[in-house]
Amino acid sequence: MAYTWEPRWEPLKIEANGIVIHTCRDKVTKMIACPICIHAASKCLGKGPMPSNYKDKNVFFFTVDDLITHIREYHAMRFLRKIASKEE
Repeated sequence: MAYTWEPRWEPLKIEANGIVIHTCRDKVTKMIACPICIHAASKCLGKGPMPSNYKDKNVFFFTVDDLITHIREYHAMRFLRKIASKEE
């Protein structure tokens, strides 16, 4: 039994709800990674190295709907709160 997992990433383009998301999916488990949390640009999309100050997190989903909910509830709401605090 293995306690670690080494993902084998493949690029994935998701089109849902009028938006397009470019992220990574593991070839074996088919788990979808949050493109913001893992910095998909450097992991599997070939867009250059990860910035040295970037703190990646391992956040994975089985369905596209779960990924979209995560992005909307975690990343978008955090961004909106940040903007609101600057306006005050």
